[in-house]
Amino acid sequence: MNRKYKLHPGDYELGENEKFYGDMEARGWRLVKRGAYFSRFTPVEPSNARYRIEVFSPGFLDQSVLPEEQLAVFEDCGWEYVTDRWVLHIFRAPAGSGAPEFYADPAQQAETLRHMKRGAVWGWIPAVLLWALVLALNISVRASLGGMNRVMGEWLVQFVQIPPLFLCGGFLLLLGMYRAVRDACVITRTYRRLKKGVPLDHDPEKRHIAHKIITRALTALAVFCLLLTAAQLIGTRSTDLPEETEDPYLLLGGLGWEGERTSFMNKDSGVTHTRSLLADYWDAREYMKTPGGENPQMYQDVYRLRDGRMAYTLADALMKSAAFGDGGRNFAPVESDAVDAAWANLFEVVAVKGPYVAYISYHPGGQDFDPQLLCRTMAEKWPS
Repeated sequence: MNRKYKLHPGDYELGENEKFYGDMEARGWRLVKRGAYFSRFTPVEPSNARYRIEVFSPGFLDQSVLPEEQLAVFEDCGWEYVTDRWVLHIFRAPAGSGAPEFYADPAQQAETLRHMKRGAVWGWIPAVLLWALVLALNISVRASLGGMNRVMGEWLVQFVQIPPLFLCGGFLLLLGMYRAVRDACVITRTYRRLKKGVPLDHDPEKRHIAHKIITRALTALAVFCLLLTAAQLIGTRSTDLPEETEDPYLLLGGLGWEGERTSFMNKDSGVTHTRSLLADYWDAREYMKTPGGENPQMYQDVYRLRDGRMAYTLADALMKSAAFGDGGRNFAPVESDAVDAAWANLFEVVAVKGPYVAYISYHPGGQDFDPQLLCRTMAEKWPS
């Protein structure tokens, strides 16, 4: 084995990184390259080499490259330049070399951390503002089609359809926020200690158990949710629409239509079935051409919820996100004994019965739109 990769401490943990690299060389692994999260090592004879990190924070848009004269001074003092990552420049002194420390006065080293500290404390603001702008633009575009009701409805519907992806994003957001706050605290504490004349601890004994538990727990939860998302996508099945089905969605034939299935806008009739943590979900579409020349069409989103108590919440979200719902304002209640509740507009129906919830967009090819018929026919597909 001629190389090894190890997860290294965070960029703001200067003393921990120096100790980490020194301990690795004592075990026979010398640092070659530092990446974003992992460092690469090659095998060597174990030794008590020392590692030190010089922080060089240049001006805005300038490259973080140490000046040649500074490199020359370090090399003359016995420090070998190893690698760099971001503003961290890592040096190594062989065992017994007697290379002096970079700074005799801790306050001088504190000045090298000033820009790094400022970036940790305030550097997250531009990223947050950028993401806020992107989110605001996205919301404004969606809101123009039905207001904030439509936006919130779409998010809830998508959460029911693929919940682990939303949970993964939530855990990653928490992890990012936690790391940003902790990094700012760590580098601020280091900076203040140096300013007070307390030298940097090159061999810290603190294990940071709580930090490791929080970081690893949030990372593991995010990865687990990502794996659940992948498993759901792998298990999703898209097939041609059958002539008859026991699944809980409608077919035009069940509404009395006879004819030949066709396509619309290069899409054929079909159904997609997926199982999420919250529901079984069917997305069906059917296009038909009848001998009389009519072209009925039907689109459906049918859910069988794991917890029926979510049914009315999901129904409300489906109305708010409906294509012709205007944020839910165009729907009116439908009197029907066949289902627990139903709402309709000129082309769409949302119905609830027990744990089943359906959104149906039905275009009856010139005939009258009859939400009662849709409710009765759908109720026959749903067990009591």
